[in-house]
Amino acid sequence: MPRFLPTDVTAGPPPEVLLEIDIAWERSREMFDSDVELHFEIDRVHSEVWAELRLADGSVVERLTASEALALACGDVASGRALAVA
Repeated sequence: MPRFLPTDVTAGPPPEVLLEIDIAWERSREMFDSDVELHFEIDRVHSEVWAELRLADGSVVERLTASEALALACGDVASGRALAVA
């Protein structure tokens, strides 16, 4: 189900941007439906960002770099690591 309908935006973002938003929305729904959560953490002292894949009960499945987490969220991870867990 698309996040935006053509009538929702009259003079807003171009269609290709809305398509990318729809794709990201669908990807987020896949993760939500799989019971796997992607949590980003920030260490302000060391200026580091990382992510953790967690199950619905909060247990950590895997720790990811920020780049790996973004690739996963965008559907660019070929291994299928997180969604195969649930």
